[in-house]
Amino acid sequence: MSNPSSAKGPDITGVYSLGASSPEGGSHLLVLEDGKYAITHFGGIQIGDWKHVEGAVFQFTPKRKESEFELFGRHNKDLDGRTKILFGGFENGETFVQVRAAEGEDCLLQRVFNSDANCFSPPYVHTFETVAHSIAFMSTQHDSADRSVITIENPDGYNDFVAGFVEVNDYEGQPFFAAFEDGGLRFDEGDTRMRSPLDQVGEDLEFIRQFIEVESNRETIYMNPSYNPFGSLDDEAPSDINEHHVFDEQKNAFIDKEYYVEGAENATSDESYDDMSIIYLYAVLKGANMESIPHEISEQPLFNIDRF
Repeated sequence: MSNPSSAKGPDITGVYSLGASSPEGGSHLLVLEDGKYAITHFGGIQIGDWKHVEGAVFQFTPKRKESEFELFGRHNKDLDGRTKILFGGFENGETFVQVRAAEGEDCLLQRVFNSDANCFSPPYVHTFETVAHSIAFMSTQHDSADRSVITIENPDGYNDFVAGFVEVNDYEGQPFFAAFEDGGLRFDEGDTRMRSPLDQVGEDLEFIRQFIEVESNRETIYMNPSYNPFGSLDDEAPSDINEHHVFDEQKNAFIDKEYYVEGAENATSDESYDDMSIIYLYAVLKGANMESIPHEISEQPLFNIDRF
């Protein structure tokens, strides 16, 4: 295979050991042929883009979310004028929300969790007694005076949502540089990490490639009725929703006809969390608008968590 980087500096594709990041194992930098990279470590993956700068110097830029908040939605005929939201990761910061029924509604944000909560047991789902023209979010960081409100419009009239919060760390989102010397990458710290071929990763390489593709172009997510993600990182291999499921228009869901039992979507047993016989598709809502606007805060939390 020809080297796509040869006209733009040396070929740096390969795997570089970055040393131990935890007692459970080390981290590795995978530099792929298509200008993408991944840093794998215990419990997670950082992905981003790499490019040749000049000479033997390359720049690596982590993929950074445009907003701390992301929102996916679907139509749920059973809600009838109400709005349901799963709050994922909102316990990891001081977070607030408002479901606005109409354009121009005053900004009154409600705290998601009580400020002294420290013992969480997700999932956390709340049903609001109103439709959602738009949904507003805000987070307050301990070391920042920023109080920007992020508003996400709901032009398709969804009423069942999965909302995610990931605290954006400015430092982690900064590019880093490395020089390719003597068969390895030398980073700012002065250490040179030697290269190994990509095929050393084995069967995990295809999973990492697909993970990068999905995360770089994430338009949809899949959840069962208990909000257990379909095709999560815990799976041994990437999952294809069409492999065992067919779409049922009446239920607006993907059904595994071999295992689905009528009414499974209403089950509340412990076993229902692992039941993947019915899966809902949630589509991303784009166009988040961040602005500093007058707002009030209700300190009455949606979820009041006991402190232990």
